[in-house]
Amino acid sequence: MPFVYLNRALVPEEEAKVSVKDRALLFGDGAYETMRSYSGKFFRFPEHLARLRHTLAGMRLLLPVTDAEITVGALSLIQANRVPDSRLRLTVTGGDMGGEIRLKRSHPPNLIMTAIPCRTPPPETYRDGVGVVVCPWRIPTESPLPGLKTVNRLLHLMAKEDALAAGAWEALFLDQSGALLEGTATNVFLVVDGVLVTPSLAGPLLAGVTRDAVLEVAGASGVSLRESRVDARDFGRASEGFLTSTTLEVLPIRSVDGKPLGEGRPGPVGTRLGEGLRELIRRELGL
Repeated sequence: MPFVYLNRALVPEEEAKVSVKDRALLFGDGAYETMRSYSGKFFRFPEHLARLRHTLAGMRLLLPVTDAEITVGALSLIQANRVPDSRLRLTVTGGDMGGEIRLKRSHPPNLIMTAIPCRTPPPETYRDGVGVVVCPWRIPTESPLPGLKTVNRLLHLMAKEDALAAGAWEALFLDQSGALLEGTATNVFLVVDGVLVTPSLAGPLLAGVTRDAVLEVAGASGVSLRESRVDARDFGRASEGFLTSTTLEVLPIRSVDGKPLGEGRPGPVGTRLGEGLRELIRRELGL
């Protein structure tokens, strides 16, 4: 029987419950992080917790649990569930609604962690790359939400579903001026005129732990790189591109809106950085 970590305790999954008055259910008032473990060790767990704390601060939601407690709880959970290569989801909710429809909370938050085997796309997906489409719905630059990893993901789910219906794998968001931002659950990189470019975090998008790791690998390997505005028109100039995320690592882009990106296959920069990222993971975790 799988376990869930709920408010400092391991609980059988079928017994793990929160109230129907929980603010995450009523208002989407909650934050989450997804971590990945390799052979029982989490990659960059502190960085994920730092991003969680950033989201919670932006939501004005206080979690009175230390990072050390969360780390111990996460390790105990993957051990109890016997999933050394896991996809762990950590969710913090706003707790029970106290009666007023306000951002101010009146009850303690709920901390929930679940752990399941990490399932990645099949090998041919990495060998051939994937198709992406540009989402027609623009992200407002003034909104504080894109930079926070909240449980309100309806827009992302809708965009992803439309991408799948179009025969693509991922949808990419643009801001109101036409600048590329991110995917529904990924960060985006292109190689344009020999330079690795990725949208700047000054825009309305989410910082990525794997994004940062790939930038480190690129810098250490001498790849020319730039974090800046990336225009949607740069797709036509790009020789290659790829997506990054915690569970995907580095996933090549084959096409954009049905048109080949570059030569329509994984390129040398993305291939080298994918290998470099895996080596970084092995080195940091001692695998």
